Amino acid sequence: MMTNKDWLKSAGIPFQIATQAPEEGACCPIFFLEGEKKGVLWVHPDNCDTQGQILREASGLLQNTLVPLEPLEGLEHALAAAVKGRLSHVVVDETLFDNEDIFLEDPEGYIRLTPSNLRQALNLMTKKSQVRFIDFSTTATSAQKNKSRKRVLSGIQPSGDMTLGNWLGAVELWKKQIEEYPNCYFFLADLHSLTVAPEPEELRERIRKTATLLLACGLDMERAAMFRQSQLGGVHTELAWLFACITPEGRLEQMTQFKEKAQKQASVGTGLKIYPILMAADIAIYQSHLVPVGDDQRQHLELAREIIRKFNSRYGHTFVVPKALVREGSTARVMDLTDGTKKMSKSSTNTDGCIYLLDSPEDINRKIKRAKTDAIRDLYPDSVERPETTNLLGIYQGLTGLSMEAIIAEFEGQGHGALKKALTECLIAKLEPVRKRYAQYSAEPGYVEGVLARGAERVYPIAAETLSKAKERVGL
Repeated sequence: MMTNKDWLKSAGIPFQIATQAPEEGACCPIFFLEGEKKGVLWVHPDNCDTQGQILREASGLLQNTLVPLEPLEGLEHALAAAVKGRLSHVVVDETLFDNEDIFLEDPEGYIRLTPSNLRQALNLMTKKSQVRFIDFSTTATSAQKNKSRKRVLSGIQPSGDMTLGNWLGAVELWKKQIEEYPNCYFFLADLHSLTVAPEPEELRERIRKTATLLLACGLDMERAAMFRQSQLGGVHTELAWLFACITPEGRLEQMTQFKEKAQKQASVGTGLKIYPILMAADIAIYQSHLVPVGDDQRQHLELAREIIRKFNSRYGHTFVVPKALVREGSTARVMDLTDGTKKMSKSSTNTDGCIYLLDSPEDINRKIKRAKTDAIRDLYPDSVERPETTNLLGIYQGLTGLSMEAIIAEFEGQGHGALKKALTECLIAKLEPVRKRYAQYSAEPGYVEGVLARGAERVYPIAAETLSKAKERVGL
């Protein structure tokens, strides 16, 4: 049987023999799919834990039952079928092209290919067969190998007082990320805040307040880095310009957030339209592997991945292609207390619908008492028929960590009054340490600025090196 190395040599495709074995789980497995129709499946190693789903999708493409051979035998059988013209389909995980190096296992060791080498191999293999490129890595939830090397980037706009929604939906997850990943970077997206033209003094106060609140929430800045987006000497915006030059304007106009916000504004600034390009630069400049995103930012992350892939394809592999970090079982989006169909937003004009992290116990008690409910006594979630009740139950679940079944049992036959009382007590207890730490940090002049300065010092070398490489690639 012809080996990978033999075939690559005979086909004239450049490759290197790896001088040492790649890290565990770094080899690209190649499955030969045996059936009435024959196929070959190339999979990114990070996605192999979803192998069952991938094989089902490949079976659907070939429209018959497939029996995969072991990865080491996969390419050998595929090559034999390709040579005889019996290879029907080639299915390629496009995530493979996000890597600078691709490793194949061979009986005599390991082979290293570049993405361009892999494309050459595919072109030869697929002359008489159909090829499909599919991204099998829509999220990184189950693809977290080599955590010590992965960088996680998170950003938040300093656009107003932080709410319970920010805390449960983002900050509490960030604290878990710091425990799991040693390279967590958090930035205040102050440049993005300019799209709504805030007053300068108001913006400065919001930046200070947001940074202080994040620290008060317990983010460990000894293990992570926090900084202001605008602190980094223009590297974000300079990379954004490089990305803008390869991004079609039409793609920006397809962004749902742009269309929604543009309808609400009498005059639309250019910054609102190119916001996703700056976001792509924010991510790429730190070679970020994982980006926690909510539903409202998923479309922007997908565009960032498109832009980065386009740059890599045109100028050579320069940037890591990021993945969405989605937490299984994470708290659902926290909704407005007066309207369960609207998100609890720090920019909302209806302050009674929001619990702010610095609200006094009296404010929390008043807002929860006035929170909208329905006339059904039994408590159970139904996001369509009972959005407000579902929201209160979800908040209580997020604060206590209890299962929904346990919560329903706890308040069986007691109605909304008992839930509101327990929720109020829980909120006051949980937010009291945040309010105390906020007062402490606010009373220490220079403390917060010192944390931001140290964070910027830590990440700047990465950003500067990335930008320098990108400029060289485009000819600057």
